[in-house]
Amino acid sequence: MIVTKQKKLDEIIGKIKGSVFIFGCGICSDTSRTGGRKEVEAMRLILEDKNITIEGTYVIDAMCHFQKVRKAVRDNKEGISNAGTALVLSCGSGVQSAVGVLPDTIKIVSGVDTVFLGNIENLSSLKEMCSLCGNCVLNETGGICPVTLCPKGLLNGPCGGMKNYKCEIDENLDCAWVKIYERSIIQDTVKDIKKIAKPKDYSLKKPAATLKFTGSHR
Repeated sequence: MIVTKQKKLDEIIGKIKGSVFIFGCGICSDTSRTGGRKEVEAMRLILEDKNITIEGTYVIDAMCHFQKVRKAVRDNKEGISNAGTALVLSCGSGVQSAVGVLPDTIKIVSGVDTVFLGNIENLSSLKEMCSLCGNCVLNETGGICPVTLCPKGLLNGPCGGMKNYKCEIDENLDCAWVKIYERSIIQDTVKDIKKIAKPKDYSLKKPAATLKFTGSHR
């Protein structure tokens, strides 16, 4: 899931023009506690306390889904048409959905910062385990990503600063390459990590990419 954090309130208010319609996201932002129903309602109360008129609120289960955003706009046509600003409590992808669907006359304001792609450890902990680099090495490293989990992003084993299986940058952090090696022993894949990895081609991490599904996949 995409992890977000709320922007400073003064920054949000400073960008608002006229009355506001608030959008939230019921999946990622809800889990991050930045744009679910509770957060949207809390934002409504805060803005009203600042004498800002709220034209309506709507939480879409996936703000990054263009068709669902279009439906939300149709279902809330009157409130949205009266708003000068659409405040989007969703990741950057969700904000772009709003930009693509709402009229250009409505100012789009992002209420959160997009931080990283995270794995859910529990209800209060999200951990970054993928850097979306576009060129996975997971098949060579036992499913453990050194690009993300090693602070230096090393592709060919641990650095010389590793001590007692811990990272030299953070002594509370297990060395990613120790984990990779231990897993390779168990799975008898040491030969994979003995191969010298070439420099990573970060050009594969292209901006504004589009993936189109074929067949009956939805």
